[in-house]
Amino acid sequence: MNTKLAELKTLLREKDRIVLGFSGGLNSIFLAHLLKEMGKDFVAVTVDHGLLPSVAEIAEVARALGIRHEVVKIDLLSDRCFIENSSERCYFCKKAMIDALKRFAEAQGYTYVMDASDESDMQTYRSAVVALYEEGVVTPLIDAGLNREEIAEYAKQEGLPLPAPESCLATRIPYEVWIRGEVVERVRGFEKDVRGLGFAAVRARVHDSLLRIQFLEDELELALKKKGEILKAAKKHGFAYATIDVEGLG
Repeated sequence: MNTKLAELKTLLREKDRIVLGFSGGLNSIFLAHLLKEMGKDFVAVTVDHGLLPSVAEIAEVARALGIRHEVVKIDLLSDRCFIENSSERCYFCKKAMIDALKRFAEAQGYTYVMDASDESDMQTYRSAVVALYEEGVVTPLIDAGLNREEIAEYAKQEGLPLPAPESCLATRIPYEVWIRGEVVERVRGFEKDVRGLGFAAVRARVHDSLLRIQFLEDELELALKKKGEILKAAKKHGFAYATIDVEGLG
């Protein structure tokens, strides 16, 4: 780990005037912390494409880190290539996000666009990583060979926040089912309501009128106790049925 961390710092030492794609997740928190610690001139930029669980929560994370944070908006739900929801949807999303970050960098006079993907993302085919390499985005965590477990360990040592796992709301909809804004907003509302019941993380997978709901493994017992309130929230947001996935979130 120390060797990889030294390699990462060497890679970062060569870069300045950086636009860091910032999701508020573990990797981007870790990278933002390190850039700040090294005195780099950078700005954390969140691309609001309409499918983030909560842009406000991401902004709060940035404030807690004491870093400059900006939000740029794009209309991903008008991109037919994306909303057709093929197995390549992440590729089209990442290309649009990179384009927005590059335009921001050019307008603000920054030199590099940086992404917080890590070595774990290289273990299986990920179309979003293909887009990163096509567009020449800087990927220091991948280049230093750092995986998610190592990043989490370092973040813990540094006392950084360890956010509950979150992901793009498009992942709630099965491939080949078109992504509609109305469904996305219903899922967003449901997940917000259920987190308000005391859950650290929740993902609601849409199967027509049924929601298959995933919780962290150590919160499954709580979910069963609150199943009535969860079902009420599902119906409030237009879903006739709800089931708890006992496998839980990994």
